[in-house]
Amino acid sequence: MPGFTQAVFAIGTLLLAALPGRAALAEERMMWGVNGHPLASYHGVTLTFQVETMAALGVKSYRVDLQTPEQLPKLEMLVNAAARKGISILPVLTPVVDLKSASKEDIFTVSKRLAMQAAAQLGDKISVWELGNELESFAIIQPCEMRDDGTQYPCEWGPAGGLYPLDYYGPRWEKVAAVMRGLIAGMKAAGGEYKIAMGTAGWGHIGAFERMKQDKIEWDISVWHAYGEDPEWAFKALAAYGKPIWVTEFNHPKGSVEGEQAQAEGLKKAMARLQELSKSYPVQAAHIYELMDETYWAPDFEAFMGLVKLDPDGKGGWRPGALKPAFKTVQEFIQSNALAGAAIQ
Repeated sequence: MPGFTQAVFAIGTLLLAALPGRAALAEERMMWGVNGHPLASYHGVTLTFQVETMAALGVKSYRVDLQTPEQLPKLEMLVNAAARKGISILPVLTPVVDLKSASKEDIFTVSKRLAMQAAAQLGDKISVWELGNELESFAIIQPCEMRDDGTQYPCEWGPAGGLYPLDYYGPRWEKVAAVMRGLIAGMKAAGGEYKIAMGTAGWGHIGAFERMKQDKIEWDISVWHAYGEDPEWAFKALAAYGKPIWVTEFNHPKGSVEGEQAQAEGLKKAMARLQELSKSYPVQAAHIYELMDETYWAPDFEAFMGLVKLDPDGKGGWRPGALKPAFKTVQEFIQSNALAGAAIQ
């Protein structure tokens, strides 16, 4: 298994280079994190490898999708392993439900059950939960559909941009809201102390927040995703809600599709911009999408979004591949900013 051996050796070298405790030299203005799919994907890649890789990278949060209660035992193992390295887990609850065919009542029930069981089992170990992922995209109004104010969305236009509350088709939005309300109800039923993070896919979808507010759907942290566009306009709008902002997905557009060096340079630029904006807006955290390539999605760009390659193991599973240039770029950015903060103190 030469690919796996090479990756393990590289991770060990990077851990030494990072120096124990270096990331703790200063309290950074922002928390850097990374996304991953350890509960449903990366078959053959151990949780230990993922945690060690994140420790070498220098991130402090791992955003992972939780789809079913059956995944909870593995999630708890990950939470415990990550905690030993000073890394928190940000679960994003994505209940398995067909928004097109399921009733609002069934959507609510499935969503509530997932959140209640997750919070009941791990509520004392997780302080922030993200509820839903890019749900509002399902409700974007399409040509010829009727807006909630009784006017027709022009048939000659393309899908709405999501900038305004009326950019979402009412009947589909009600199903999106059923997921949100179900997840919130499940968290409340389980009890405990936690923060709820909710938001959109980024792009122009700022209108979903106003729609959530109108529907009295409450959240503690505003979530935004950023892939290449400058997010300042969105941060300005989100800041008006008086809540912290977490960018739970960002990367160079399409990862390394246009080349691994392009991804590295794009990520460095994006991180610098997010850090700069955090001085003017309440941006508290940013999570890179994602830790490992999802090679099984090739030729789709999802196969090239990672900081670490994912190689076939020859047995129907997967094993860690080489570190991409973006890995070192991110590592050096986090380290240099931690040291700069220590120098200022």
